[in-house]
Amino acid sequence: MERPSLGSIAQCVEAPPAGGDTLFSDSHAAYRGLRDELREQIEYLHGINDYRVFVMRLPDELTEQIKEAIPFGVTHPLVRTHPETGKPGLYIHGGFLRHESLFDSQTGEPVGEDRSRAIVAELLVQHQRPEYICRLQWEPGSMAFWDNRAVQHYAASDYHPHSRILRRVTVSGDVPFHDPDFSPAR
Repeated sequence: MERPSLGSIAQCVEAPPAGGDTLFSDSHAAYRGLRDELREQIEYLHGINDYRVFVMRLPDELTEQIKEAIPFGVTHPLVRTHPETGKPGLYIHGGFLRHESLFDSQTGEPVGEDRSRAIVAELLVQHQRPEYICRLQWEPGSMAFWDNRAVQHYAASDYHPHSRILRRVTVSGDVPFHDPDFSPAR
């Protein structure tokens, strides 16, 4: 999506007796924890993002309707500047980013498929390191708000045969950008 959601607000209606947690990974801490060399390599890299993984199981006519309504294949930076704090953070999602699609946004030159896949793999592992993760155990009535510009989230599906029911509102967002010299207005 050209303008990914800013974040979400969720309230738990029903929680399983065990499991069903939501994990949040701090994008800013994951970025700060990168090796200096890798941080420099990805500074101006962008990749193509789409939702093909999510529409693969849908009927063809529904897929076409979705593609007409929502732009398919947009570029986003791997390092995103938070528009309110100015902090840089990793901006990468394994399900949306085409792993072979990285290119230098300053020159337009592709990184190359093998190198692109290697960089994406390393960044995904980085974002999943336990020291960057906060885990929320849902209880009926509990609420959470998360900022997609600063965290990634993952809903654990380890509660079968029980149910987890959340009410969720998603807040519209802005176009991701990266500017190392950005200073938010105060």
